[in-house]
Amino acid sequence: MDNKDKKILYELDGNSRVSYSQIAKATRLTQETVRYRINSLVKEGIIQKFLAILNTTKLGNSYYQIMLKLQNVNEESKNFIIDFLKNNNKIAWIGNLEGSYDIAFILYVKNQIELQSMINELFEKFSKVIMKKTISVNLYAEFFPRDYLINKERTKIKKAAYKPYEKSITLDEIDGKICYLLGMNSRISSIEMAKKINISSDAILQRLKRLKKEEIILGYNLVLNQEKINQTHYKILIFLNNISKEKEKSLIMFSSINNRVIAIVKTLAEWDYEIDIEVENVNQLKEFTMNLTNHFSDIIKDYDLIRIVNMPKYTFYP
Repeated sequence: MDNKDKKILYELDGNSRVSYSQIAKATRLTQETVRYRINSLVKEGIIQKFLAILNTTKLGNSYYQIMLKLQNVNEESKNFIIDFLKNNNKIAWIGNLEGSYDIAFILYVKNQIELQSMINELFEKFSKVIMKKTISVNLYAEFFPRDYLINKERTKIKKAAYKPYEKSITLDEIDGKICYLLGMNSRISSIEMAKKINISSDAILQRLKRLKKEEIILGYNLVLNQEKINQTHYKILIFLNNISKEKEKSLIMFSSINNRVIAIVKTLAEWDYEIDIEVENVNQLKEFTMNLTNHFSDIIKDYDLIRIVNMPKYTFYP
């Protein structure tokens, strides 16, 4: 992968629905070259998914994350559990992990009854190999572009974020289908969506515009194969004490300006924040964690590192 590919990835990561002509203008390549290179990046497995970031918490549902520590399992058994989770239409995200936990997944549910039902089903099948489970609530999340792809310093923070709302809204059937299709492939054209939903492409475009205005659609980015771009994805669990709003805001800002941080999640769990970072080597990770803990030694009680090996499932609208 050369610098031209990285520039294309950067443009798509900022908006995975961006047109070939816009990418061509930004990268100074022809549209034909851009199209060919994107197709090659998909074929080679570097781009794993064109992802839509949807503010589905505005629809009255919540994201619960469950982390599992397993015992007496090999890679085949672990993959069997992951395959079981992939087939559940309430699960939005799955992480194959290394570290304190082995598997994590995020449930998109309306209430604790649905949550309990899924946990019961999981333990009926796999209780013998589950050593520990930890449940957290994702209160809000911020997502950032991969500025490191073009060695760009992050001076201005461009982000997409979801958060809980006091009042929820209900999507009609067509809007629901649009969100589902975007969740499967954010680069799907309005013409393709129109054929699948059986309405005009103009109607699709109008609805897309409204869904963005209503902040249901927050943005579009990419899921990349970390190994193929020579990066490693870590999730840093941050445990805080002596928290104040001012210090908390300062910690978020400090983390946000690092061009390798791709997400910050506020949680209701044993830990308070999750920081997702992609690095080329362990030294970059150590530098970030050392600077973070030194800068906020008065409020950071502890932290834990988890490597995300891959993400077998990722959608905001399962």
